[in-house]
Amino acid sequence: MSKKKDHPFTRNYQTVLSQIQALDIQIHKMSNQITQIRDDIDNASDEEALVEEVCLDEIEANKAALEAMKSICLDALLDTDPQGEA
Repeated sequence: MSKKKDHPFTRNYQTVLSQIQALDIQIHKMSNQITQIRDDIDNASDEEALVEEVCLDEIEANKAALEAMKSICLDALLDTDPQGEA
């Protein structure tokens, strides 16, 4: 009994076909993920959608201004004369 050998073309065809099927599955999964991301963006609350980016320099400037105001307020408190009998 002789075994029938697969023709090289048939093996290559099957390999290519299985790769195409794998790619089709991946494309379908990616399509579903893109749809999910679009839905998540569409369903995001207005607050989340309007989150404002803040520059690091702006944060540092605000911290410096706060420290300056804090220093001025403390100096003003220390310069006031005590009132009452405390």
